[in-house]
Amino acid sequence: MLAHLLILIVSGYLALVSPGLAQNPNEDTPLPAFPETEIFLFEYDMAKSDDPLSDGQNVTKRPGYDNQPFFTNDSRTFLYSRDDGTQTDIWEYDIASDTHTQLTATEQSEFSPTPSPDNQTISMVFERNFSIWHFNRGIAHAPAWLLETARIEEPVGYFARNYETGDILFWSRYGFSLSLTHSDKPGHHFITGHAVPAAPHVIPGTNHFSFVHRQTNEQVWIKALDPETKAVRPLTQIVGSNANYTWTLDGSILQIEGTALFRWHEDSDGWMKISDLSDHGLASANRIAVSPDGKRMAVVGIPAE
Repeated sequence: MLAHLLILIVSGYLALVSPGLAQNPNEDTPLPAFPETEIFLFEYDMAKSDDPLSDGQNVTKRPGYDNQPFFTNDSRTFLYSRDDGTQTDIWEYDIASDTHTQLTATEQSEFSPTPSPDNQTISMVFERNFSIWHFNRGIAHAPAWLLETARIEEPVGYFARNYETGDILFWSRYGFSLSLTHSDKPGHHFITGHAVPAAPHVIPGTNHFSFVHRQTNEQVWIKALDPETKAVRPLTQIVGSNANYTWTLDGSILQIEGTALFRWHEDSDGWMKISDLSDHGLASANRIAVSPDGKRMAVVGIPAE
């Protein structure tokens, strides 16, 4: 039987756990229940400090799990992980045509789709061995093990890949640690333990990464990593308990706590609440992505009844 990876979204949406096993027709064990989440798409005006969101739409609007949106470099589409009741596959949403296209159809689940700048290669966390795999669009049915040459034995929960430099920062789902590796070089470099289960990011306009770290004093911080020097620099404490966040084109960080949307910039005086998603039809939300052109925002949440 095949182990199914489930990203469990509850009150902080922070736990990455391994749910039940694949269903045998002769067994009474229920199929894994993926959390019900939708992806909402908004117009985003980063110049506004008072509710920069407008024209919100529930673009998935179906029963089931729709999560982990990642915009392509041209800002015309985003990739996301979507379940069919038993497993997840990678799908793509085209904004202009309002259409959804399935990109993978393997026998196991895929998560965290990360497209290359030309959107021809897509990296992902693959349930086959909880490692990072990738595929070319023309042969999506045959993904290849990206970290095979690096001999990474730790199971990967989340990762960020810099396609330009080849650097990859990944979070170990059992070790709660972060390590730096490279797509073309063997080995990996341990960065830190006590890492919170949240996706790291490539910081826009740099080759640096950001990640979330729980310090020994229990404060939870977003920090920056220079992959060249391995130096780590604290940026800001997170708001509340939700460790999911994203970067915007102007170097700001966005984070959601409950239905409140907050923005932080290094030159600003801490976090500022800029919107309440309950005013836009959401009962709760936790994950967020902003398009590379800075004009749209995807929010994962639950619609208000």
